[in-house]
Amino acid sequence: MEYDLLIRNGTIIDGSGAPRRRADVAVKDRRIAALLEPTEGAQASAARGIDASGMIVAPGFIDLHSHSDWIAPIPEHGSILRPFLRQGVTTFVGGNCGFSVAPVHLGKTRMLDASGQMLSERKLDWKWNSVGEYGAHLKRQGLALNVAHLAGHGSIRLSVMGASAAEPSPEELREMQAMLESAMADGAVGLSTGLGYFPGMIAKPAELAALARVCAAVGGILTSHLRAYSTRSLFFDSNVAHNLLAVREMVSVAREARVPLQISHLIFVGRRTWPTVGEILADIEQAKNDGVDVAFDTFPYTCGNTTIRIIFPAWSQNGLEELLDSTDGWARLAAGFQPLKPFIHDTVQLMWAVKPELRHFEGMFFGEIAEAMKLDPVEAYLTIARESGARARVLIHLYSGDDSDEQALRAAMSHPLNAFEMDTILTSSGHNNPASFGTYPRILGYYARELGMLSLEDAVHKMTGMAAERMHLGGRGYVRAGAAADFCIFDPATVGCDADARTPDREPTGIEHVIVNGRSVVADGKWCGDGVMAGDWLTRT
Repeated sequence: MEYDLLIRNGTIIDGSGAPRRRADVAVKDRRIAALLEPTEGAQASAARGIDASGMIVAPGFIDLHSHSDWIAPIPEHGSILRPFLRQGVTTFVGGNCGFSVAPVHLGKTRMLDASGQMLSERKLDWKWNSVGEYGAHLKRQGLALNVAHLAGHGSIRLSVMGASAAEPSPEELREMQAMLESAMADGAVGLSTGLGYFPGMIAKPAELAALARVCAAVGGILTSHLRAYSTRSLFFDSNVAHNLLAVREMVSVAREARVPLQISHLIFVGRRTWPTVGEILADIEQAKNDGVDVAFDTFPYTCGNTTIRIIFPAWSQNGLEELLDSTDGWARLAAGFQPLKPFIHDTVQLMWAVKPELRHFEGMFFGEIAEAMKLDPVEAYLTIARESGARARVLIHLYSGDDSDEQALRAAMSHPLNAFEMDTILTSSGHNNPASFGTYPRILGYYARELGMLSLEDAVHKMTGMAAERMHLGGRGYVRAGAAADFCIFDPATVGCDADARTPDREPTGIEHVIVNGRSVVADGKWCGDGVMAGDWLTRT
């Protein structure tokens, strides 16, 4: 047989966690046709060949927590998402944290534009209502990566109930369930919730469980941005650590609905929260032992991107722009933010200011911005929020550690129930999240090779096969006969990335070849993916 591609002389780490082995990989018609012993590979013929001597041949990496469903519908998404491909990501799962671009009611797109404006490159054309129509749009347009999709609870609720903070009526709940049923029938991999954001923050467990049961009935997964990731929050009135209560809330929902639960980006925000890592992990383990199918995911940085609205209280979220424009609203917000002044000063970094005249502040911490503006840090924060129309993006630090203490981060990353992801918002403007450039190379280079925190086999499993199994992405995440021809081929001696919060745009090293469904986007360490639309729209299997 004449193969399309033959990858010779490499060492395969197949994504299952099994020990590495020597074999050649033969590709035909976008799939892995065979794994050949080196003697067989030497005799085989192919239209194209890659010599992978000294390199690891791994499955393409899967980002199971992405927000790029807000970027994928635009034709130039490939150039925007190039940093993902450059670091070896060939598949992403969109629709996370409750905000998905489908399913939607087109009559509510103005509200959806507002809720997703932090995530998007620009306002979308909204040529779809359903997940099926969204997938058809992507297939017609072409995809630079493979894309799977979660239906967002927040988008569904906004479509049915608008900005109402009330509990759904029985009729409204049935309409929400019907939208989710349709999404799952169209191949969505599950339901996502964003309980730290409006409207997820006002949804009660009974509402979440009612929707989760729809997801469970057809074998989907429930993912959750929890209500709290710190020991204290605005959501619980208890002396028990609020992040522990948030974990238990969603475990209870998953147990009631009998649905697999993926806890999104398990982070420990602030120094007082870091010591809770042992208790949280033990609680998750206990839930697993009690029969709840629960796992979680992490990224390898002590900072993460989010909206400037994240620390505003629930009562202010609906109509925040008007509050910021009023004297009384401003005064009330400023008074409530005073306890957060040190946090804002030292910990919050501006990523995207929205207004061109404020762009010189991008990349600066709010302590630096306050000094430049000659304002109190709280006043500076409220000013950027107001001037950006509450749309600004920020990078929050002290996530599970800092430069001198990563104990909480490493405990979560190395845990058997953890999978790796990026949780990055990547657009063409603003200061970037370093995770957009360095997540997977950093894990392979720094945490696996240099620290020995986990083996390369375990690291690759957590970013490929484990992610594929959790999201029901059949045919992805493994190097085996019949699987899709998605590969990241890297040099284990040099793989890594030095991207950090101050200099986030550094490209990785050691990523020598990236292949999407048999087509190269990185070859011999150089980008060659301009105009390559080799990705597939993936549905739940």
